[in-house]
Amino acid sequence: MSDIVLIAPDPEIAELAEKLSLYNRQISFIPARLQEGVTAAKAAVSAGAKVLITRGITFHMISNAIPNVPVIEIPYTGYDILRARLAAARQGGQLALAADKQVAAGLASIEQILELPSSIRIDLEDGADIDTAVLNARSLGATTIIGTRAVVETAQQYGLAGVTLDSGREGLEQAIILAIQRLSKERVEEQAARQLETIINSINYGVLAIDHTGAVTAMNMEAARLFNLTKDGWAAAESSFIQRLWECMITRERQIGVVERIGRDFDIAVSFQPVVASGEVAGAVATFQPIDQLRELEQKTRQELEQRGRVARASFLDIESRSPAMQQVIEEAKRFAGYDSTVLILGETGAGKEYFAQAIHQASSRRSGPFVAVNCAAIPENILESELFGYVEGAFTGAKKGGKIGLFEQAHKGTIFLDEIGEMSDSLQTRLLRVLQEHQVYRVGDDRVIPVDIRVIAATNRNLRTMMAEQKFRADLYYRLAVLTISIPPLRARKADISLFVRLFIANFNQKFHTAVQYIESEGITLLTQYDWPGNIRELHNIIERLVVLATAPVITRNEVWSCLKDLLPSDTAVPPDNLKTFEAVAIREALDKTGGNKQQAAKLLGIGRSTLWRKLKELDE
Repeated sequence: MSDIVLIAPDPEIAELAEKLSLYNRQISFIPARLQEGVTAAKAAVSAGAKVLITRGITFHMISNAIPNVPVIEIPYTGYDILRARLAAARQGGQLALAADKQVAAGLASIEQILELPSSIRIDLEDGADIDTAVLNARSLGATTIIGTRAVVETAQQYGLAGVTLDSGREGLEQAIILAIQRLSKERVEEQAARQLETIINSINYGVLAIDHTGAVTAMNMEAARLFNLTKDGWAAAESSFIQRLWECMITRERQIGVVERIGRDFDIAVSFQPVVASGEVAGAVATFQPIDQLRELEQKTRQELEQRGRVARASFLDIESRSPAMQQVIEEAKRFAGYDSTVLILGETGAGKEYFAQAIHQASSRRSGPFVAVNCAAIPENILESELFGYVEGAFTGAKKGGKIGLFEQAHKGTIFLDEIGEMSDSLQTRLLRVLQEHQVYRVGDDRVIPVDIRVIAATNRNLRTMMAEQKFRADLYYRLAVLTISIPPLRARKADISLFVRLFIANFNQKFHTAVQYIESEGITLLTQYDWPGNIRELHNIIERLVVLATAPVITRNEVWSCLKDLLPSDTAVPPDNLKTFEAVAIREALDKTGGNKQQAAKLLGIGRSTLWRKLKELDE
């Protein structure tokens, strides 16, 4: 039996504890709750356990039953409260929280910060009647109740929906840290103290602890980074936090989700927790979580619900070329990826501008962040503004309840790709310039500033310098965008790459359509290189798709390629008449077979008019 034992009152806590491999060598896990938890705790203490960890009603029952053994309660952090609040919102209707005052205060702070509708709050202190609390919430109009597992089970008995307020990784880690801290003080061993320091420095939020005299006994690196202080300099520079910890220690009341400001414009969520050992207050601990972490959680949650696939799939490994000019462009793009400057990609339609944008993102320091692509020409101006910047509830007729997060916010810590930037209206150009200059956005209908950390990659097939001269594109925006510029050569300028794309596209379509096309014969490749490809790679992609779908053998012939390109190739590019007639006859018969003799569908499959098909059938005596 380990010195520290976690009495897990529900399977989720037990499962989460098992995943915390960092602590598995020091902690034993026993799934049990309520009276079974008390029995398990007594057995653990008899087997040598010195510190217990548990939660909720089970915590109070064990503390009362074994008063001489320190029991650490797993707290509900701001993340836990936010997760439950978002889950309850999906149920719809009026929400209520049945919990103690500290959790209620934390929910109130979060709802105020994130501008969410207020929930009904029912105080449920230790020993309170859960049935009375649930009925009280129902009488006030609640349809969904947030609370402990016991509260949720009671709510369901009365016909209400329930969302369990579960402790997440953060709260469990905090409880484990406190348990290890308590054990360290019990043993008074230097090795245990070093281990504690390693553990608290491994978490991504600040930790500060004081002893019963008010002296700082622990401060992790994240807390030092947030406040730019050493342990010795803490008390003088941040005496207000020390005072709050002292009050927490005296009152033994924990506070969750208290919003504090550091400096001029940096907000953090602070939780204060008294440290109690053997019934005596040994100190207090505070944890610090930047508010932007909560905002990022909200952003990620909304992205998963409202948006899908905000990722870059292409990398530089997917961009090949035999053209020296194109190889130079690729090398430039790779160098640009190492910097966080704005990139402007120039190139004709279908030349692969988005592939380069995705590859630059994948090779950048933002690769783990989102990649948001927007086609500025495909969205009407009035809609594009609300899509880019988002809007608040009631901003305009038809605005959905709760508002909507904009694409700039969704790209936070990542890259936003603005394709066809030359189609953006003058008013939106002005707003985009402001984003580039200030790294802030305002949602439509709101005056609240939202900071965004994004890299902008823009692309266009238009000549922006000509547009500037015609006063159709802002010069100041152009110079902001064109910090790093890439000009992609059109496919007609690098025809040596056509065979590369052909092999790639055939392999992709074979996998997609379960076909077995091997290659296009060399005469067919020659025909493909004789075409100028005004639609660039996208047009070639479509032609190869058609050839694979219509292929009747593993090798696509010159005549089949010519059939697809005959109206596009120069007039002096031709197939010998005898071969053409034979090929047309075969193609027509196959089309009729595939359509069951339906001439209208066969003509559509062949890409010719119905009257043309009738004429050719007559010539073939069909």
